Amino acid sequence: MQRISVRSVPVIMYHHVLPEGGFITSSTKEFEAQMAYLAKKGYKTLTSEEFLAFKRGNYEPPKRSVLITFDDGWRDNYVYAYAILKKYGLRATLFVVTEWVEEASRVEAEFAALSHNECKEAISTNPRGVMLNWEELKQMSDVFDIHSHTHTHRDNYFPDVEWHEDFEISKNLLKERLGIESHHLCWPRGKYTQGLIRTAKAMGYEILYTTERGVNLPDNKTDAIKRIAAKKGAFWLAKNLFFFSRPLLGAWYAKKKHS
Repeated sequence: MQRISVRSVPVIMYHHVLPEGGFITSSTKEFEAQMAYLAKKGYKTLTSEEFLAFKRGNYEPPKRSVLITFDDGWRDNYVYAYAILKKYGLRATLFVVTEWVEEASRVEAEFAALSHNECKEAISTNPRGVMLNWEELKQMSDVFDIHSHTHTHRDNYFPDVEWHEDFEISKNLLKERLGIESHHLCWPRGKYTQGLIRTAKAMGYEILYTTERGVNLPDNKTDAIKRIAAKKGAFWLAKNLFFFSRPLLGAWYAKKKHS
């Protein structure tokens, strides 16, 4: 095993990228400014497997490294974020709700550039308008690693299933539709219990992502990966990368209510 320096890799959490920013939504201008900053400063955007290897102490990434993540599988990720990431030669990880992707793949509809709350309302009535389909996910695989955000997101838009079935269905669909053997799981709304961690790991998920702010060290602890919710502009990103790549500063800064 390599000797790994003790430092943190920040993980940034996005949901939507749209022309206008809003609740858990980055504007295209803000997002491009952030990605341009990463490219200009020479940041390595890790793949999900590189990040897992780092957590296990088997890989030492460059000093300037970050993991970019997106939650849910919104169609705007393909319409806007995908092209911007590709433009700057950057990678990202996308956690998809497989039930919503399945529903979006059954029919065709025009893209609907809606707010987050409007998107949530549209999932049961117009899933294709707001969600990615399997074909788009295949196209995005040159930039995005695709992993599980559970099958249902526990929102009951469609028939509900037990947790163990949820984990299994999501994993199987990613394998059947995309040929992906996913070992990464992102918790819906960041909510989980120790019992759910045990169930997920028994189903083959090896690394579990939260919505909790904090640092990520090469300590082989993969039960609760910390992430920072994206906010406005390149200055915000630069500041948070500075703090959360430094374990002591990051741990202190994570306790602050506002950033």
